[in-house]
Amino acid sequence: MKNRLFGGKIIVLYGPRQAGKTTLVKKLVDEYGDSVRFIDCELLENRDLLIRRATTDLFSLVKQHKIVVFDEAQVIPNIGSILKTLYDHHPEVQYIATGSSSFDLANQVSEPLTGRSLEFSLYPLGLTELVHNAIDAENVLKNLMRFGGYPDLVNVNEQEKIFRLKTLVSQYLYKNVLAVGGVKKPEVIVQLLKLLAFQIGQEVSFQELARQLKTSQQTIERYVDLLEKNYVVVRLGSFAKNLRNELTRSKKIYFVDLGIRNALIDSFQPIDTIGRNDVGVLFENFLIMERMKHLASVGKLQPSKYFWRTSSKQEIDYLEDHAGVLMASEFKWNERKMSSAPKSFIKAYPDAQFTSVSVKDSFPFILGKKGE
Repeated sequence: MKNRLFGGKIIVLYGPRQAGKTTLVKKLVDEYGDSVRFIDCELLENRDLLIRRATTDLFSLVKQHKIVVFDEAQVIPNIGSILKTLYDHHPEVQYIATGSSSFDLANQVSEPLTGRSLEFSLYPLGLTELVHNAIDAENVLKNLMRFGGYPDLVNVNEQEKIFRLKTLVSQYLYKNVLAVGGVKKPEVIVQLLKLLAFQIGQEVSFQELARQLKTSQQTIERYVDLLEKNYVVVRLGSFAKNLRNELTRSKKIYFVDLGIRNALIDSFQPIDTIGRNDVGVLFENFLIMERMKHLASVGKLQPSKYFWRTSSKQEIDYLEDHAGVLMASEFKWNERKMSSAPKSFIKAYPDAQFTSVSVKDSFPFILGKKGE
């Protein structure tokens, strides 16, 4: 992001609460000292000033400053129009906006700032940020699969990690998702999250979720969309082009941070516990999100991402489509169960690359050095 400063664009940084957005931005602009104005949009006096939006008051915000930061900007109605006004009248200033909810911020920024902004995402800490080689990665990934990657958890004991994660879940549900999203049935979204926590790695039916929660399918679809735009979950759609029996409308839902997932269902047992039967799907969720984090951190153009399955239940966990070049990966926690690509997939997509990824392959897979 640093090389984008003063490049004639507003910088918008998205990401969940406590992932380190504010810390990153402050470090980014630290060398500019008093020429930076930092506006916490959650403070009442700042919200009132921005909501009133008198032109003279807005322009006073940027007077004699090189950089103006709007932190947690999603709480300000029509923040996109405010940024557009400032940018159009004072383009010499570098504007930075952060938001822990892309639900409001994205909707309010995208149209007014078309052609005026650059968008980035910051996720909780990833494996490649914590270790620098495959050997160390094997020792760290189990901890990330249990407790996730929030920076605040790095140097505390297990009991404190669990306490902080449960507190963070409360903030996700009540400060962001419920408040920002205007959720009328909070008990439904809480139960929905718990159901999704048990279904990672499985195809999800919105119709079935609606039946279980005694609500409408439209409500489930809206709540899942809300959870995705608040950096709680991500969706993968199914890939289908060449075979009649490929599933075309299926979807899987994964958690952005496994610590949050485990806190929702109070599941913090060690990964190597014999009775823990979700290790395989945790590993799948972990690798998909770590790959997404890495691609976001290096600023690469994001490939389209899918899973693949046929009606006869042949499947592949994860596909990336790099401008028509398919890279397929199957994740196996148990190295004795390493797999090869289904014959129907090879026949339909003969140019696709396929890799079976075990624990020891995790680090190169995330970096893109295995199969890319």
